[in-house]
Amino acid sequence: MKNFGRAIAAIFAWALLCMALPAAAQIPTYNIYNDTNTVLNFQTFDPGRGTWKDQQVGPHQQKTFNMNSGIPTGKIRIATADRGFNEYNIGAGGVYRLTWSQAKQMWDVSADQQGVGGRPKQPYGQANPVPGGNGMPYSQGDATMVLWKGKWYPATVIQVGRERVKIHYDGYDNSWDEWVDGSRIRPR
Repeated sequence: MKNFGRAIAAIFAWALLCMALPAAAQIPTYNIYNDTNTVLNFQTFDPGRGTWKDQQVGPHQQKTFNMNSGIPTGKIRIATADRGFNEYNIGAGGVYRLTWSQAKQMWDVSADQQGVGGRPKQPYGQANPVPGGNGMPYSQGDATMVLWKGKWYPATVIQVGRERVKIHYDGYDNSWDEWVDGSRIRPR
């Protein structure tokens, strides 16, 4: 009878292991491709952890990243000198390409393959009305002019909200970043 009990326990343990292995193998992943001749440093955000993590991809290298919390969406951000970080939504299963945009003078991200829930920004120059907002035609990374104390300053959209956009004033410290509505912003 003892051997029968051990056999049942072994079968139960084997069944649990078989169920756990596929779950462990299904950690969401995405790929980043560096489409430049330089090593790129950037950060990834996994909402389950709630923190940014420094990452690096070599020239013309593609690297796979895990979303260890199991949440199939996250963010990446890359800094451009004197312009701060630009954030991009990514999704599990996506392939995202990091490139230098000569037109915008900043690092940019595009999706070669759209991931689950990932929404890369629209290509430069195409209006992207804010979903559910007042239809402001700005996307993340757009070059703009922002009115501050009666003078227009060059700025870059770094985040898009419902009725406002967060901008970074070109050439200024990140402490000057602010949310602005349609009355203070225009295309550059």
